[in-house]
Amino acid sequence: MPSARALFGVGVLALGLVLSGCGGSASASAPPEDASPPQVVRAYLDAIQAGDDDAAAAVSTPGYADSDPWQHGSDPRLRDVSVSADSTPYDTASSPPALQAWEQVRYVTVTLTVTGDGSGFSTDVPSGWGYVLVRHTDADPWRIAEAGVG
Repeated sequence: MPSARALFGVGVLALGLVLSGCGGSASASAPPEDASPPQVVRAYLDAIQAGDDDAAAAVSTPGYADSDPWQHGSDPRLRDVSVSADSTPYDTASSPPALQAWEQVRYVTVTLTVTGDGSGFSTDVPSGWGYVLVRHTDADPWRIAEAGVG
């Protein structure tokens, strides 16, 4: 028969395992510094799905990270996520000056279904969406600067 001390140790270990699976947020993988715009968008959406606001902010410009509701209190659950395999040039002519300041600007389309708090998305309905990514030079990593349709 196991001793009380052994049973206590097993109980503490089991409690630790249960608690380690509760609370906190999952960790999402950071894309490599030379990731393409679609890879950055995929990393961002994976971070949002994992509840990892730090990882989402790491692939965002500071302005986008500060204003993104999905990084600040919204709790979307995403499914049927499809990120386009390529990106297209984005015309900044009618964009705010902050976006026009970037040398390279690309757009990545996404389709997804949002459940939970989608910050204005229709829930449980496939939606078209997109992300604007920016960088100054080929040596810089792509970062998400805006999101929206079109």
